[in-house]
Amino acid sequence: MVIVTGPVHDKLKTALELYESRVSHIVVSGGIASIYFSHAYIHKSAGTPGRDRGTGWSQEARLVLCEVRSLGPMPPLPSTMSEGFLEVGSIKHELIPLPFRRKVGARLSLTFVDGGEFEIAGDKPYIELHGVPIYLEDFP
Repeated sequence: MVIVTGPVHDKLKTALELYESRVSHIVVSGGIASIYFSHAYIHKSAGTPGRDRGTGWSQEARLVLCEVRSLGPMPPLPSTMSEGFLEVGSIKHELIPLPFRRKVGARLSLTFVDGGEFEIAGDKPYIELHGVPIYLEDFP
């Protein structure tokens, strides 16, 4: 079991994994899209999150895209993702490093367990974590 406390906890690398995260709803207004996660699967590790030993957590989160220029049809929500990525520049993030804030264009592509799909493109993506993280498991 990995125990995470105090200053060591602050030095861990953190990433949001889109696979198995749950989107509760999506709001698009005034050219800004907010994708709300009721359960964002968060990896924490002293090494590389999602690859090296660490812990898995659940936390609420919001991914924001500004100046939205492309929006696919809305999927039935809430739903859990079976796969997805956030492409920023030429980098496709399936595990998004946290904290995350970029000043360039991005494309979010999600596939849900029920077969639904969602794609959106915009600028200046960032992620906010909300609430208290809940410990789920050790990541081997």
